[in-house]
Amino acid sequence: MKKFFNFIFSKAFWFNILGIILLFVIVIVVLMVSLKSCTRHGDSVTVPTVVGLDADEAIKLLDDEDFGCEVVDTLFIDSLPKGVVVEQNPPKESLVKHGRTVYIKVNTRDEILVKMPSFVGEQYKTLDVRLKHSKLRKGNIKWQKDGEVVNIVLKQMYNGRPIEPGTEIKQGSRIDFVIAGRDPNSKEEDEDEEEEKTSTLEEMSKLDETPEESKGTNFDE
Repeated sequence: MKKFFNFIFSKAFWFNILGIILLFVIVIVVLMVSLKSCTRHGDSVTVPTVVGLDADEAIKLLDDEDFGCEVVDTLFIDSLPKGVVVEQNPPKESLVKHGRTVYIKVNTRDEILVKMPSFVGEQYKTLDVRLKHSKLRKGNIKWQKDGEVVNIVLKQMYNGRPIEPGTEIKQGSRIDFVIAGRDPNSKEEDEDEEEEKTSTLEEMSKLDETPEESKGTNFDE
């Protein structure tokens, strides 16, 4: 028992204890430094804005700032320049880790062709939905009387000429239509109808008037 206490209070014992503690601390520090260098834990950067830039410029910008870049889709938006970035993910000014891949969608440089559907005979109110589904746009609308038929597509036109269903045209093209009936926003026909009603009332008023008989006139026999 005496030898045990002598060993505990000896310098050799405490040197061993301190050595074990120091080794444990060194191991913990090495592990934390290694983990931080691998994951860059707590180190974030701001994603730059690339929407609106040409795709090549966007890729170069992201590469210069140590981001990855991947084009995940191409779109066709006629109102935007060809080849520009339309969407990005993560969004601009997001805080992310170094080396994060930014996914972008680009407005195509190529012309995409679609087949012209048939709209003739369909209701006017369905045009917007059908055109959007077909990736086309509504152009000029001309209203034309056609008997008792109203709000029905009579003709479909492209560049001023009738276009047959199945014809290939550029995606996003504007299609003009001739619709049976009258323009609901036009006041011309309302004015014509009002004039017609006024004229009819005047004629009916004249028919109701009785010619004045001559008063105080005597005829001698």
